[in-house]
Amino acid sequence: MAYQLYRNTTLGNSLQESLDELIQSQQITPQLALQVLLQFDKAINSALAQRVRNRVNFRILVPILQNE
Repeated sequence: MAYQLYRNTTLGNSLQESLDELIQSQQITPQLALQVLLQFDKAINSALAQRVRNRVNFRILVPILQNE
């Protein structure tokens, strides 16, 4: 899922660590932690889509190799 891209950010990692601690202490279930992560994925993508105006486009030039 492309949404999961932002889980490797500082914020995403901190959220996952906090959820893991809550699971270990049996304060939440793994299913609830997954729901929280899925909501995070949707929220971060929505916020970035609405608030970020800069976009980056990459163009790759591939040299053509000729048979000799």
